[in-house]
Amino acid sequence: MMLLFFKGLLIGIGKIIPGVSGAMLAINFKVYEKAIEAVTNFFSDWKNNFKFLLILGLGILLSIIFGSKVVLYLFSNYKFLTLMFFIGLIIGGTYNFGHNIKFNKKNIVGIIIPFLILLSISLFNINNSYKINNIFLDNMMFFIAGFIEIFSSIVPGISGTSLLMILGMYTNVLKLISNIFDYNYVNDNLLLYFSYGVGMFISFIITTYIINYLLKNLKDITYAVILGLSMASIFFLLLITFQNSYSIIEFIIGIMLLVFGLLISCIMDK
Repeated sequence: MMLLFFKGLLIGIGKIIPGVSGAMLAINFKVYEKAIEAVTNFFSDWKNNFKFLLILGLGILLSIIFGSKVVLYLFSNYKFLTLMFFIGLIIGGTYNFGHNIKFNKKNIVGIIIPFLILLSISLFNINNSYKINNIFLDNMMFFIAGFIEIFSSIVPGISGTSLLMILGMYTNVLKLISNIFDYNYVNDNLLLYFSYGVGMFISFIITTYIINYLLKNLKDITYAVILGLSMASIFFLLLITFQNSYSIIEFIIGIMLLVFGLLISCIMDK
């Protein structure tokens, strides 16, 4: 159970890092399909499903709440090293996941199309920032951000943080989450929390049942699409990682962290 909790912690941290897909990490750690099944068929074996979701979810939730400020600090001050570690995780996981794919014509197309689509989206401006102006549009933006948060958490290969950066909402959402225990901040932004929560709830209901249907009825092509999305995420991560130049020492440490990420992927795949 400790391993399941630790997997939840890594998935939660991965959700905060731009370019990293929490759902892809869940697949790499072999908990994704079980989690979808536990949610959509909860009452078929509610005790075991509840126990599984509680331990995994607790790891994810604690990681997001208490890790958001730490990750924001690391991403702001050690962006290259932080991203290199997660690139290792994603590359290792994607390689492991690729063994599930039957490489026929149909599946190859299923890999290429989502790869090109997500890669094209990733090339949009990701340095913009939405300014909160205390107007109705703010609530709509946080509703969309909440919808994206859960959608990207359930659909593997899609980085919610990357999409939030494109919308200019990444910093705003991270600030919302990291200040959840600040009474004055929460009180001043109750409508934003409500909008964000409603977006998450609606997204959870819709996306979970769609993914469950696809995995049960169109598993091969769904896996192919997931692989394409994951490969595009790796390219996106490499793009934002190597935007600047780094010292030899930083580069060497970065490579070591990438290898460390690969090793963790291999361990978690067992």
